Amino acid sequence: MWKTIVKKELLETIFSYRFPLFAVICLLLVPLGMAVNEAAYAKRVRDYSDQVRLADEAAAAIKIQDIMAGTVAIRGFRRPAPLSVFTQGFESTLPRYYEFTQDGFKPGESASDDESILSVQGKVDFVFLVQMVISLIAMLFASDMISGEKESGTLRAMLANSLPRDALLAGKIGGGFLALWAPFLLAFLFGAVVLMLGAFPLTGSDTAARVLIVFLATSLFILTYFTIGIAVSTSTSKARTSLVGILIVWAAFQLIVPRLGDMVARLVHPVRTETEVSLQKALLVRSLDMEQAKELGRQWDLIFASVPPEARDKPDSPENKKWGPIRDDIQLRTRERKSQQLGAIDETYAQEKRRQLNLAVNLSVVSPSAAFARLIADVCGTGELERARYLEAVRSHQKALDNELFSKVKRTLMIHEGGGMSLGFSAQPVDASKLPKFSITPATVAETLKANARSLVSLLVWLVAPFAFAYAKFIKYDVR
Repeated sequence: MWKTIVKKELLETIFSYRFPLFAVICLLLVPLGMAVNEAAYAKRVRDYSDQVRLADEAAAAIKIQDIMAGTVAIRGFRRPAPLSVFTQGFESTLPRYYEFTQDGFKPGESASDDESILSVQGKVDFVFLVQMVISLIAMLFASDMISGEKESGTLRAMLANSLPRDALLAGKIGGGFLALWAPFLLAFLFGAVVLMLGAFPLTGSDTAARVLIVFLATSLFILTYFTIGIAVSTSTSKARTSLVGILIVWAAFQLIVPRLGDMVARLVHPVRTETEVSLQKALLVRSLDMEQAKELGRQWDLIFASVPPEARDKPDSPENKKWGPIRDDIQLRTRERKSQQLGAIDETYAQEKRRQLNLAVNLSVVSPSAAFARLIADVCGTGELERARYLEAVRSHQKALDNELFSKVKRTLMIHEGGGMSLGFSAQPVDASKLPKFSITPATVAETLKANARSLVSLLVWLVAPFAFAYAKFIKYDVR
């Protein structure tokens, strides 16, 4: 019986005017969007390769005099995410590179610097099409599957023949979803072929597994929205009323709830801007450097006040032997204070961002659309998880460069009690070819899924809850 109902619904949908329109939209827009984004990805990779080559050449040409002058800035570039062909996420807003100097790191330009004003409306990538087009069509397909038959009287006739209601409802959902899923499957496979023809690394590393997750999550998302449409349809007695209700629910899930979550999170947990944090860190560094310079000047005056100027430069003199350990101890204590206090500022800022992000995620996953977008962005390496990994890699690389490069040169600024200033240098040899290379450790598939447990739960809840609601309404439907 269930198979017969599925076949009936499938054939009715296929021979309706809506099916060919949906099939054309899927088979045209999905592969086209992938092809356009694959071309943009290839361009970003070429630019990345050129920039990395130039940065490596500049790093290899570093001289000790450049470090002493404080003009060395090493760049670490982020490789474009291959699966950004499915969703842009933060791909265009993340810095292409970070600059590392003796005073810390700072972000470089982002890919959005090359975009037009039209990009603020959102890019037409795979996730955009699924969220804004396919989800709406899925709900419209379901809009009259129950309410339309109520209005025409065919549902009363079917139930009058002792047809099991659970089998009827399951058959309608199964047949209607298969009619939606088949064109989507063909479009996705066609898009994958287009990517492979464009020399896209579809089978590299764990890319194939991630693409499979994208496909399965999207199929689940389409089924979820179709089931929500069925739930709305079972709640109304007229197709027109069902259509209005579906448009309201779709607008709430797609446009209102995701943005409302971010707005509330910003109000409840405001976060300082990166400029404010950078300014605070710069002021702290300047303050500690001034304290160090004054203390070094005071100690130097105490040791060398009675030493003739011509004797002060003798390295074997008792005064210089005494001065060296004192100077090193003052500089060490200053570095430790800098590290501790700068780390405290970074940790406080990170906690502020985590509180805001956690609240935004918890509020936004009320919408299956927001849960789907966050899940796919992280799976494709363009989401919150990638942004956090990027910043973690930047901090780690700054520490490595401090140890291997910037600490090799010590500039000793001294402010004497009389107001005079003096500057001294000491340097150790540096092999630029052995400097650490910047790299980002990507999250594994398991780590990505674990980090998106809330999104997965949200999608499953929004699949089960509307079905349970539709089932309860359908079972209680009075045919009289």
